[in-house]
Amino acid sequence: MKSTLTLPGFLRTYALPALWLFALPLFGLWFGDHATRRFDENVLESIEQQVSQDAELDETQRQQTLEFFRSVPASEACLSTEEELAEFRNGLGEACSDVWQFGAMGLLSVVALVLGLVSAAIALLCALAAFISRPFQYGSFVVGWNVLRVTGALQALAQGALAVWLSYWMTALWFNRYYPKLILMVGILAAVALFHVVVAIFRRPPMDFEVEAEVLEKEHAPELWAHVRQLCERLGTPPPDHILAGIDTNFFVTESDVRVGERTLTGRTLYVSLSLLRMLERSEADAVLAHEMGHLLGGDTGHGKRLAPMLARFGQYLEALHSGVLTRPIYHFMVAYRAVFELSLGRSRRASELAADRLAASITSGRDIARSLVKVGAYANFRDRVEADLFAQSEQQQSVAIAQRVALGFAEYAGSEAVHGDLHGAVTPHPFDSHPPLAARLENVGQTLTPTDVVQVLLEPPTSSWVSAILEAEAIEARLWGAYEARFAAAHDLALAYRYVPSNEAERQHVEKHFPPLTFEGKEAGLEVRLDFAQVSYTEWEEPVRFEQVKSASTAERLFKKYLDLELQGGGVFKGKRSICLSKLRDADGLLSAFGNYLGRHKTMEEHRASSRQAAA
Repeated sequence: MKSTLTLPGFLRTYALPALWLFALPLFGLWFGDHATRRFDENVLESIEQQVSQDAELDETQRQQTLEFFRSVPASEACLSTEEELAEFRNGLGEACSDVWQFGAMGLLSVVALVLGLVSAAIALLCALAAFISRPFQYGSFVVGWNVLRVTGALQALAQGALAVWLSYWMTALWFNRYYPKLILMVGILAAVALFHVVVAIFRRPPMDFEVEAEVLEKEHAPELWAHVRQLCERLGTPPPDHILAGIDTNFFVTESDVRVGERTLTGRTLYVSLSLLRMLERSEADAVLAHEMGHLLGGDTGHGKRLAPMLARFGQYLEALHSGVLTRPIYHFMVAYRAVFELSLGRSRRASELAADRLAASITSGRDIARSLVKVGAYANFRDRVEADLFAQSEQQQSVAIAQRVALGFAEYAGSEAVHGDLHGAVTPHPFDSHPPLAARLENVGQTLTPTDVVQVLLEPPTSSWVSAILEAEAIEARLWGAYEARFAAAHDLALAYRYVPSNEAERQHVEKHFPPLTFEGKEAGLEVRLDFAQVSYTEWEEPVRFEQVKSASTAERLFKKYLDLELQGGGVFKGKRSICLSKLRDADGLLSAFGNYLGRHKTMEEHRASSRQAAA
């Protein structure tokens, strides 16, 4: 879709959260100084009390002694190597170790801040360089990714150490006690976060690009293959190695490996939509095919193939930072860098789309490009509408028949006002490229279409399409639509189980098909937990707990046993809690998984019911 993100919106969404990278180091720097001053104040207060009570000192000696200790903070004596402060330093003894820790904490905070500033400078320079040209874009991301993933790991190490330090010293300094469990918990979080970040740096994500389609062998579409080769010869680019036929609402080319069923295709692959080919005149389809071949000629697919693995690894790295909890500030910083880089990607991709349109217009015509864009955009939007309306239905469908519904309803849609709203600024769906709005693409090829022209284009049936050149086109479509509609029906069937209250016996049976009553036996005879879509019961409770009563659920360990604790709505301090001893069950993990699913279903049902009431109001 066309981006509506403004500069203030971008700063609010990405830049401000990125500043959290500096929050913990700044706090650590402040706390180190604060703790040092508290140490100096406490030592001075103790010394002043001792000096004031020392009867061996006269008033002059007492004042001179106090002036010395007031002019030389205890922390300075601890860190000094001067001989005249040796007695003071030795008198402080092991207390100086606290000062050394505060100093180390401050130094680590400074290192983290400097590292953050350096990372920000590198990220900004790399992001800006990406706007210069495509080679700069690739090179800047290579540099940015390789540098920032290392600085990110160093930040995780530094901030994790700071968090562990602070988990001890904050409570020790302010409350005169510390909590070993808190320190251990923070330490484990820091270690786990660092582990995930380091693993994500070196892990290679799967790069399978799976497409639901069938391979068009040359003998099954010889005329189409020959025509594509002729187009490529005119453009001066090698032809694709493979052509795929599917029913998605797009066309695309890629040089990445493509998995189709059990096969993995390498080289150049062209995907054509049989559903769209049926709507397009051959000349209009030629415009689309020439556009896609233009991406091959312009190096767009090769550039995408080089970038894709790094973008995937960066995405995996972001997931590790997000899941690390303590590394969330680093995550927001990296997201901001990725967002700026995505702006440059979008800019270059839109330029590539317009260049491919102009190239296709030179091979065919601007008229063919314009008509194909309108038809593809309208069909994609109408199919989305049909599927959205179907999925929103609250009753089971005997047959979803998406292809039939689209075919029968398209003419009415084409003559409605809705089509113009959908096409205004419409962006054609595509798995690799960001497409400019329709109006910009029409202007780019020197075409203008009035609303009347659009309706005429959409209602005018094609006299000849390339589908007729594919020997098994109808059989391929039937197989692909059958598989797609079966998945759609299954997804809708499951969605209904999440939406129903249920309100009648038929709906109850439907919910129980997906969420049947379950029983989890205890290790002792007679102990069991029963679970259904509406409630959970436990033999140690007086009555079942209905899901609408559950305010929150959590697990905890008490006296070496694991419990599932439920907090109930409006039950008060004592009656508002229920617990299931998981250690007494044979399949505790099974109960936890099922309970989460059943409670999640109930929450989803409540949200759907509330949104339905709001829509009806």
